[in-house]
Amino acid sequence: MADIQRRHIVIGTAGHIDHGKSALVKALTGVDPDRLKEEKERGMTTDLGFVFYGDNATIIDVPGHEKFVRHMVAGASTVDIVMFVVAADDGIMPQTYEHLEILKLLAIKKGVVVISKKDMVKPDRLQIVINDIKDLMAGSFLENAPFVAVSNITSDGIDELKKILNNLIAETEAKLDRGIFRMGIDRCFSIKGFGTVVAGTVLSGKTKLGDELELLPEKKKVKIRGIEVHNKQVNEVGTGFRAAINLVGAEKEEIERGDVLAQPGFFEPSLYLNASLFLLTSVQKPLKNFARLRIHLGTKEILGRVVFLDKKVLQSGEKAMVQFRLESPAVASINDQYVIRTYSPQVTIGGGTIIEVAAVKVKGYDEDLLAHLERVETAAPIVLVEEDLLSSFELPKKTLEIAKDINLPVSDVKEMVNKLVEQKKVLCLDAKRELYYHEKNIETLKQKIIEQIKEFHKQNPTSIGIPALELLKKISPGLDKFLLDTTLNGLEKQGVVQIAADKKIRLTEFKPILEKAIDENVQKIEKILLAQGFQPLDFKEVKTKLAGKETDIKKAYQYLLDNKILINIGEGLVLHQQYVKQAETKLIDFLKKNKEIRISQFRDLLNASRRAVLPLLIYFDTRGITIRREDVRVLSSKHQ
Repeated sequence: MADIQRRHIVIGTAGHIDHGKSALVKALTGVDPDRLKEEKERGMTTDLGFVFYGDNATIIDVPGHEKFVRHMVAGASTVDIVMFVVAADDGIMPQTYEHLEILKLLAIKKGVVVISKKDMVKPDRLQIVINDIKDLMAGSFLENAPFVAVSNITSDGIDELKKILNNLIAETEAKLDRGIFRMGIDRCFSIKGFGTVVAGTVLSGKTKLGDELELLPEKKKVKIRGIEVHNKQVNEVGTGFRAAINLVGAEKEEIERGDVLAQPGFFEPSLYLNASLFLLTSVQKPLKNFARLRIHLGTKEILGRVVFLDKKVLQSGEKAMVQFRLESPAVASINDQYVIRTYSPQVTIGGGTIIEVAAVKVKGYDEDLLAHLERVETAAPIVLVEEDLLSSFELPKKTLEIAKDINLPVSDVKEMVNKLVEQKKVLCLDAKRELYYHEKNIETLKQKIIEQIKEFHKQNPTSIGIPALELLKKISPGLDKFLLDTTLNGLEKQGVVQIAADKKIRLTEFKPILEKAIDENVQKIEKILLAQGFQPLDFKEVKTKLAGKETDIKKAYQYLLDNKILINIGEGLVLHQQYVKQAETKLIDFLKKNKEIRISQFRDLLNASRRAVLPLLIYFDTRGITIRREDVRVLSSKHQ
């Protein structure tokens, strides 16, 4: 079994119907790309054809008829080099224009212009066609491309075309490898004795025999039983190669053109895609907001509506930021090219680049979103990492999560996150768990915390502070608690807030303001509890000893609890803080001398009722002063 080859180039045909594209491929390779019975009977290409050209290239032959442009786009989406074919007898025709626009929208960079059927015209006619084509190609990627006139019948010019193709293949760089395996499926068939086989061009990464992959958008788990490249069984296949992959776990009927085979966990099917969109200058009417379109993405055609994010309407020759709201889920990666066609009649009108996959439904004219999309549009990996972290306010992110969001290898993401940490743009919250959060979001979170505490103080002037859980809910119910605690600890170190033992938070500068009635009740309640000694009370019992409004009594009682003047020892019972401190001191001194203490001994030590003794012991257990061992307590190690 052969090993993977290093590099592979995909050549595509383009041009109007009956301009000799399939015959040209046969003249170059000796193989007819028309594989369907219908195609041979009608003498017209209706679907994609695939033929190998030497050992390191594949030719994809696309249909030229306007009815099959969707197949043409599916084939052209993976092309490195195009053979743009114009027949000498017909000259430039409708699909000549449309195919050229599609190739430009798909950002194809290299090609050769082939004038076919030179044997059917006189030299002066041939020259007229060449001049017309040169005018058409002006300003496009084919403006300075080589031209060659050929005859598929006599083979005149074929050798020259081969030399041109070989030079272009040698000059063409391999596709950019993002390191995560993804292959758009353009063919699916079943072979007796082997089962389901899918074919396509590997867009990124590599895979090998036995690998488990994900069939998308269905999210179906499959396993590789065999891989074939150039009619040879291989162990693995990588970026840029045409491959036929024998799968276990999916039937032919479950797969269709446009599905994606990918490394599990890195690509999320989505009904919303954010993108840049260019409307062709040849389009006569402006594109309206919410228009229904045919979106050609990779090897798939999807119906959806376009929502403008920075315009109300898009005029020909203009660019806009848009969101596509799809009728069925799409699988895409950042920087994928796409083409749009009108719903009916079907006409190519524009295209662009996918900026954000798995987007959320948004409205237009969101300045923050537009600024974010403009930054992401650069597609620079470190920008993608930073923007992914910036977009996550409620949760810190792990490197693996970032890698899955932007479809990059975890090792690359780790390297870029470390650079951002060094630049003090990103904060590492937990090195062991690899949790990261953007510094700008930290500052925003700090401001929200301060605003919410200020508002709480305003509404509750007698309360010592806001409970941590209430603060979290007011900022955002989805906010990560670890993130909140980390940020609060940072604010406490800065002297901005103070955090009580019961997790109530107040601004350091805040001083509770007591109304006269509440202040009077505070003094009365404290006096009552001082007189009680080690005989605890609950709120109902305190209330019966006082006259006045219950609301004033309750506020005073809470004030004393918040300020640790009264201590809730459990079961709703309170003691004055001086007696709790006395009990703690006596307990520690006793245990240092006697090593252990029973409930009865503690009761005698305090001369207190059992009602106070057991809750107090449990209170000291929970605060790490004592440790319970069956019927006795011993002193914890930190107090020994």
